[in-house]
Amino acid sequence: MSDIGINFPFWFIAGYFVVVGWYVSVPAIVVLGLVGCFVDMARGWRVAVFGTAALLSAPLVVYAVLTIIDNAKYKRFQAEMRRTLDHDETVTGLALPAGSDIDFTDKSQTQIRFVRLPVVTDIRGVQVTGTLEWQDFSHLWWSTLAGDQIVGGFPCAAGFITFDNDGAVYECKLAAAHAFLGFTLPPGTTVTRGADQAHWNLRLPDNAGLVIPALAATAPPGATLYVTHNGWLESASSGNGATMVVRGVPLDSMHLYVRGDRVVAPLKEPFAVAGEMRPADTGVSINLTTGDVALAGKNWWLSP
Repeated sequence: MSDIGINFPFWFIAGYFVVVGWYVSVPAIVVLGLVGCFVDMARGWRVAVFGTAALLSAPLVVYAVLTIIDNAKYKRFQAEMRRTLDHDETVTGLALPAGSDIDFTDKSQTQIRFVRLPVVTDIRGVQVTGTLEWQDFSHLWWSTLAGDQIVGGFPCAAGFITFDNDGAVYECKLAAAHAFLGFTLPPGTTVTRGADQAHWNLRLPDNAGLVIPALAATAPPGATLYVTHNGWLESASSGNGATMVVRGVPLDSMHLYVRGDRVVAPLKEPFAVAGEMRPADTGVSINLTTGDVALAGKNWWLSP
């Protein structure tokens, strides 16, 4: 255990408590000032009273000066990192309207971080409103879609949307049914592109399921499907754990995986497997070609 410590001088600690306890020290300074001015006392006592008031005032004066300096620095920093456009202008490649309030990521103002838009604005072919935020880690714009519109081939609904500098959708909620990756997605489905660019997450609305031809099954409303860019379903999950029937087997849709030609998931309700009735939550494996059902084995959810 380290014995290294920080020892502050007494005057610093005393000054700190004077500032923190201003609601006591300020009235004390006022009282001392009044006593020194109006109470009849010896000259030495008067000097002592005024000296004590001055000592108590010093930390507060220093704090006030530091606060003023800090505020000045902050305002200067804001001036360097923020602009409000007084006319329509193209900033770092974006055509922005007058009145746009822009925050930058650097003093050279080469990268926009955040924009407060005064009107509906076309950004990379996407009509957005309200605020526009750049996510540097993902290189995406986050904003609010101004009304239902087609974006990157998707019929996106008004509301939250993310897109890249080419106007390609990374997340939006569908305003209408849409054929995508071999599925007919219902309105209200939220489509999200994976960070690796090779996967999509398809979150179904709470009022509509989705037919999955490869499984000859229907995913329940509210389920999220994890699909590759070529339309192969890898897994499904559902917070409500609704039943998903695959090849006649009632499965719990909360943890369902597709591994090659097999579906692996826990039973939603008791079901006969290998001639024996198995309880709910038993992990089973279904051969999609033959329809054969077998026990999935120990730690089935960890198996590749």
